[in-house]
Amino acid sequence: MENRGDQAPQIETGPQQTVSKPRVCQASEAQQIAVLGFGRSGTTWISDIISKVTGGLILFEPFHPSVTDMSQELSYAPISPGNAQAIHGYLSDVLGKQHRKMWLMRNHVPVRLEEISPHFLDLIWENCNVIGFKEIRANFMLRWLKQDLGCKIVYIVRHPCAVVSSILRRSNFWEFGWPGTYDIFLERTLHHPHYRNHRINDCRSVIAGATEAFEKYAVMWAITHAIVIPELKSLGLPVFYYEEFYTNPFESVRKLLDFIGVDKDNIHPAYIFTPSMTTLRTLHGLYGSEDLIRDGASIFWKDTLNTAQFDRVTEIAQCFGIELYEMSGPHKDHARCSHH
Repeated sequence: MENRGDQAPQIETGPQQTVSKPRVCQASEAQQIAVLGFGRSGTTWISDIISKVTGGLILFEPFHPSVTDMSQELSYAPISPGNAQAIHGYLSDVLGKQHRKMWLMRNHVPVRLEEISPHFLDLIWENCNVIGFKEIRANFMLRWLKQDLGCKIVYIVRHPCAVVSSILRRSNFWEFGWPGTYDIFLERTLHHPHYRNHRINDCRSVIAGATEAFEKYAVMWAITHAIVIPELKSLGLPVFYYEEFYTNPFESVRKLLDFIGVDKDNIHPAYIFTPSMTTLRTLHGLYGSEDLIRDGASIFWKDTLNTAQFDRVTEIAQCFGIELYEMSGPHKDHARCSHH
């Protein structure tokens, strides 16, 4: 649900207003929520749901270039002794409302940010609690976010063919350009000393053989989950599947709310089915659809990827040992979630 290419102007502080000052410490009064996942995997939609149910703000992508000059330095990077303190201070300022940028509010306004008055944004900052953030560039900081920053981690997975298909339909997805973003990603993963002994190194020939853009998207998805899924398991954290929020929306939302410790008895349909402006741009209107029931997750890519591309994407995922979905056999087009 992320729209990578929009560039948000920097927020300007409006004239003094009569409303009360923000309680900047309120963000730390409860455990913060970090909604993480690969781009185009539904992190924005899930953030929508959490924000609507709780009434709090899940801030939008604090590592985006529109929010911080450190974006390229931080994106896709693991935590190290050299950057941990700076990142901790930065995120503490963001969650404590000390670092206010328009982009952080992107998912909480009804129109484009450029059309919003700074006074209106100030009103939101001053009257709404911040309960966390969503980010697609911080997946390799997952353990640190949980153990050092104390975040509750909500990790979203979406089928790689659906992700690749979604990216192919967008001309402005990559915030650092293409193939610039791919080069940065490999520098922070495959070529980073932190992963010198990681199993992703066994797949170097697969990575080298990825020449088409869609193959490289698949490589990024596969590397991400080859690193993240074992990390989630070691921390005892669940995986939330994008597809299940379509096929079993209320049950999936209840599981999500139970995990983050929120009352799950009162779920208004609007919390799930009335997305924010950001999500609305690309949300599929498939709720209760017979096509979704019949075709399964393939409905998200069948009009974009041909058979050869589908096979290639799933081959890359399997080469990295990713077994989150059924990717072969008679039900491969359904790609039902396989909970290993």
